Amino acid sequence: MNDKLNIEQMEAVECTEGTVRVVAGAGSGKTRTLTQRYAYLFKTMGIPQSDILCMTFTNKAAQEMKTRIAAMCPGGAAGDFVTTIHGFCVKFLREEIYRMGYPQNFIIFDEEDMKALIKEVLEENGIERKSGIVGNYLEELASFKAAVPYIPRFILTPDQTPGPDTPLLGKMILRQKRYNALDFDDLMFFTLHILNSFPEVRAHWQQQFQYVMVDEVQDCSKTEWELFSILSGYYGNLFIVGDADQAIYEWRGAHPEIFVHYNPEHEFYLKQNYRSTPNIICVADCIIQNNKNRLPRTSVTMRGNGCRTKFYHCKNENQEALTLARELKKSGLEWNKMAVLYRASYLSRSIEQTFIREKIPYVIWGGVRFFERKEIKDALSYLRLVAMDDDMAFKRIVNQPSRKIGKKTLAFLSSYATKGCSLFTALESNLDRIKNPKAARFVSLIKDARKEMENSSISSLLEFLLEGSGLLAEYRADTEEERLENLQELLKSVRTYEEDNKNEEDLSARKYLQDIALYTNADYRKDDDKVKLMTVHQAKGLEFPLVWVYGLNEGIFPSHRTIRERGEAGLEEERRLMYVACTRAMDRLCFSDSEGFNVQNGLSKYPSRFIREAKDDFDNYPYYDIVGQFSPELWEGTDRIINTLEQSHTAPKGSITVGTKVHHTIFGDGEVLQEDPDFGTVTVQFKDFGKRRLKSENLEPLE
Repeated sequence: MNDKLNIEQMEAVECTEGTVRVVAGAGSGKTRTLTQRYAYLFKTMGIPQSDILCMTFTNKAAQEMKTRIAAMCPGGAAGDFVTTIHGFCVKFLREEIYRMGYPQNFIIFDEEDMKALIKEVLEENGIERKSGIVGNYLEELASFKAAVPYIPRFILTPDQTPGPDTPLLGKMILRQKRYNALDFDDLMFFTLHILNSFPEVRAHWQQQFQYVMVDEVQDCSKTEWELFSILSGYYGNLFIVGDADQAIYEWRGAHPEIFVHYNPEHEFYLKQNYRSTPNIICVADCIIQNNKNRLPRTSVTMRGNGCRTKFYHCKNENQEALTLARELKKSGLEWNKMAVLYRASYLSRSIEQTFIREKIPYVIWGGVRFFERKEIKDALSYLRLVAMDDDMAFKRIVNQPSRKIGKKTLAFLSSYATKGCSLFTALESNLDRIKNPKAARFVSLIKDARKEMENSSISSLLEFLLEGSGLLAEYRADTEEERLENLQELLKSVRTYEEDNKNEEDLSARKYLQDIALYTNADYRKDDDKVKLMTVHQAKGLEFPLVWVYGLNEGIFPSHRTIRERGEAGLEEERRLMYVACTRAMDRLCFSDSEGFNVQNGLSKYPSRFIREAKDDFDNYPYYDIVGQFSPELWEGTDRIINTLEQSHTAPKGSITVGTKVHHTIFGDGEVLQEDPDFGTVTVQFKDFGKRRLKSENLEPLE
């Protein structure tokens, strides 16, 4: 192992006891350190794999860890507990969720499923169900679950029938319960509820894991910190790895300050960068050093200097896109070695138009999630109906392809199902009354598939359903050939899943459906020979020989909307995004901006402050070469915009200060105990919800 690890990595690997914090900069080999530590615990110390819990954020990262661990461990397999955080919750709940009245084969709803459920509840309550309204309710439901003890109030109460006094969000939770369905937030909240409510369960799982390791902790929420703090509570061996400079998810609940202020028994800094050239590291470090909420560190690399960073200044947006296209053509690299990153997805429009004209192959990384595409949802809904008798799946595919089962029939089936059966059972029981041959064939297909499920692989079962349902025939006749290709890609991904999990005892369709609900685009995306276009958020965890950061204009990147909403904390997160963008580059880093008019903020376009920050501290010598006619006076325009923004941000916001009585839409009335100007937040004491840290703009002064 010594020839593979540097000194800091080896020290972190061999420090096995107590709480350990590893500060790992971009490209510093943190995955190698985590996997080598796992192998050290297993091979050198003799710790059973079942006693080591190793959690990360994405399935792709977890699979990479499993592959590396399997190569180092006898038998060529990683333990069951090398997984994502939500993946662990699923494993936990398969064993423990019966304590809350749910079956082991509970259903996991993704965002599209939840939107469909919300539409149902809104329609039943006579509320308009436009997509914007549904999206708002989805956000409100997530906030409600995070703020209100909804599990004892709605999940564990004997009466599961909504009454006239049941709030609308409560009705949505009760509808989920009726479907035996959990969303992603429920996975975490249910797990914590069981751990906190059943001392014997808590003791069992704490004693299960002698060692707990967590990657990317800077992106963890408070509930996630609570989870791995509980799980490591018996032995006290918690190993956390993160980089506060790459914390880019505060907007969705991450609390990087917990990592920054964590007080471990042992601490290690991984300074060696194995990814990028010195020039790229200097650019990234100079920018991020302007942040205050971080752990000061420097990066070093043994790589050669490489190319200097180039900043392309263009006179308009069209020229910026054309310059990008032509420079990529001149690079000499294969298309899939290059990525174009931008702060906002709307910026891809001009790039796409230019790439099409210039005949540059490209792919938008992100967009509609693969598992949320219509044809994929249809196919998986057939599988869900067979494996789980899922009413939501039934509603989706009973007329897909069309079987002429009308609204009146569906209303009758829903009414019949209130007697305590599923919609499929209601249809099966009333075939004589409905007298629809296509409905009868549909029932026969599902019943035959349930018999098939007992003795066939998941992929074979899915093929049986695709052919028998007529879905494949419908998409073969579809002019959009991509739909058929996507179904073939789905079958391929199922076979890959079967191969990756061939050693598991329970390789069932039910388990697959629970696991697949946690997948993201990066978990199955093919690496075609195309230039990758993506937002900076989507680039997290990736690397490319050439990275081009596009649209570096003040107001776009950094986003002034983020700064207006969250003040200095918002600016620091924008700067961390810029750091992440720069550190995706291995050999070449390019910036570009353009003059003109920014329709997003109604102002003239000026270069981003981040470009100016990429300079030497001693003589202000920039770490980049400027390409194009750039007038230094443009920085005056940048400064004017920054000053205007700062003045609007520092203007008095009502009278919310310490001692102010305030009202919150969910928590009710409270009193401000503390201000945190750097983060634009205040701490409020509420009667029923205790102390809460909240953004000031979400509070209404009562005095």
